[in-house]
Amino acid sequence: MGNFSSEEIQSQYDLIKKLLAKPEKYSDAINAIKKDIAYMPVELKKKLDEENIIL
Repeated sequence: MGNFSSEEIQSQYDLIKKLLAKPEKYSDAINAIKKDIAYMPVELKKKLDEENIIL
């Protein structure tokens, strides 16, 4: 797996937060993220955990 910059991590984090703000509208995207969570960068997982964001 490649290295991720802090900008990439932040943009992915921001996208996830936007999707979770309207889960009924973006349920397909949220489900796709749940399936790919194993491939998420560790930094992004830590950031989501710090904010208590659970997928």
